[in-house]
Amino acid sequence: MQPQWIKTDHHKAVYEAYDYVPGVTASGKFAFISGQLGVKEDGSVIDDPQVQIALAFANLGEIIKAIPASPRDVVDITTFHVGLREHFSLVNIEKKKFFGDWNPAWTAIGITELGIEGLILEIRAVVLLPSVD
Repeated sequence: MQPQWIKTDHHKAVYEAYDYVPGVTASGKFAFISGQLGVKEDGSVIDDPQVQIALAFANLGEIIKAIPASPRDVVDITTFHVGLREHFSLVNIEKKKFFGDWNPAWTAIGITELGIEGLILEIRAVVLLPSVD
């Protein structure tokens, strides 16, 4: 099976502006989701950290839904944080809201900056594709 792009109409302006693919399926078993950000559909950045973090998880949810899959199918996330210690508790709260009682493998990495000024979080994910029996 050839890799397939996962795209939605959500954030189409961002995809076009940055030649960006939000996710790719591989081997019919996994989908690899590019880093999701706390930006609006037009690509503008939210200043409020909690709102930005919640929006990053919501944007991740949009891509997962397009697969189609659910948060329980996520097997691994990597989060990149500007101000890791400052915002970690907020990220953990939103992660729990998003995943509920499910806990994928998680690596949190502190960094100095992201590609767009004002961003504090990027979330990458690996999704186990639901079997089609």
